[in-house]
Amino acid sequence: MTTKAIRANRASLGISITVIGGLCFAIQDAGIKWLTAEVAVLQVLFLRSLFGVVFLGASTLFSGEQVSLKVSRPWLLATRTAINILCWVLFFYGLKYLPLATAVALFFSFPLFLTILSVPMLGETVGMRRILAIIVGFIGVLLITNPASGLSIPALLMLGAAFGWAIAASLTRILGEKENTTTLLFYTLLGFIVILLIPQYWVWGALELDDYLLVTGVAFFGVIAQFAVTKAYTIASPSLIAPFEYTALIWSALLGYLLWNDIPDAYAIAGAVLILGSGVYIIHRETLKRADN
Repeated sequence: MTTKAIRANRASLGISITVIGGLCFAIQDAGIKWLTAEVAVLQVLFLRSLFGVVFLGASTLFSGEQVSLKVSRPWLLATRTAINILCWVLFFYGLKYLPLATAVALFFSFPLFLTILSVPMLGETVGMRRILAIIVGFIGVLLITNPASGLSIPALLMLGAAFGWAIAASLTRILGEKENTTTLLFYTLLGFIVILLIPQYWVWGALELDDYLLVTGVAFFGVIAQFAVTKAYTIASPSLIAPFEYTALIWSALLGYLLWNDIPDAYAIAGAVLILGSGVYIIHRETLKRADN
């Protein structure tokens, strides 16, 4: 097989895995939204993390990537974990009250925040093209929140989650220089369990068997999604893979319609197009910049 054919096969495999990962993320989010309609958000997040550790441990048997008990920057990892917890709490609460596709589209504004934060946190420079892309993306945010009705609290929560995720992603870049993905994910989930165990005394409620099955499914698809996207980036180039992460929005819109009969309005569709377009462009420009360096 020629080198060109091998690259084509790797690209096709990477794209396929990314699309599967996007579907798994959408299923996870739909499950979370369904659960939080009746179960406390902090209880769902705690159980999701608890089951997630179990599935993460099982996944190491297949991936071969082991958890390192010693980390080189524990305080930085602890900071990332704390931000992740806040980010997910905001995400869960926003997801509870927003249509699924709208929530996911707002969350996908995180590349905009990540680009802005890359200047003070990573010492990068942002050119005029990426600045314009950021402006276009935030116009999309304003549209998707429907300027006629004003910015709602759930939308602000989801934007807060996107901002927190951008900070966590910046810290991941730094930590990823010496730690593998499994180690970062393990300590993050462990931090979730330890911190969220405290409020369970006040929020814990009795669950039916189907609730536990749904939590199990949420954790399972969440871990699969995380590994699928991570694996895709090791197979094909980021500039090729990243745009296909946004297929999660398509799956979310479909699940939102099937489960809750949610139909995005014109503002939501236009805003999502601007957010996704600007996000893809920013990722493309960043990849070109890294190639030049």
